[in-house]
Amino acid sequence: MHSTLVRIQNLFGFFTSVTFAVGLLVAASSMFLQKEMGDVKVNVRNVEVVKGYQNQYYTSRSTEQAFIRFDLEADLEPLFHWNTKQIFAYLTASYPGRKYEFNDAIIWDIIIPSKEKSKLKLRNRRAKYIINDVTNRFREQNATLTFGWNIQPHVGALTWNEKGAGSFSFPPLKTKNN
Repeated sequence: MHSTLVRIQNLFGFFTSVTFAVGLLVAASSMFLQKEMGDVKVNVRNVEVVKGYQNQYYTSRSTEQAFIRFDLEADLEPLFHWNTKQIFAYLTASYPGRKYEFNDAIIWDIIIPSKEKSKLKLRNRRAKYIINDVTNRFREQNATLTFGWNIQPHVGALTWNEKGAGSFSFPPLKTKNN
């Protein structure tokens, strides 16, 4: 009665519907598996503000740049379960600015692919990224460090969360005489 092509299309449609339903159940069930992470310890060791040139722009004017060294202890193991593919963890420095009320800059990040690598214990680590301010003046302002993470599941929605970790002040501009 039906041709072979119609039967194959019906079979493919059925399996697609079943796969979608199973994926929906997996995504819904993993929402109940979310656990709270333990304490995060961040200690700022050293902050320097210097004048320098940005490599990514075609300008010749110098800007203020902040270099940060920090210690970090965090255990992301409770966030891993059977639907966790990987976790993206990052450290953000937030400070008020003259032009914009809130300024956030990611200074360090890492992708954690498995539970075995989920315990972070960093000592005297230099920030991956230099902070450049839009207004070219953030020295002597208070800033807060926030540890954040993004759980990337095999199936389902991304989950973002963060924990406040501490505060520091940007020091005065370091000159050649300092």
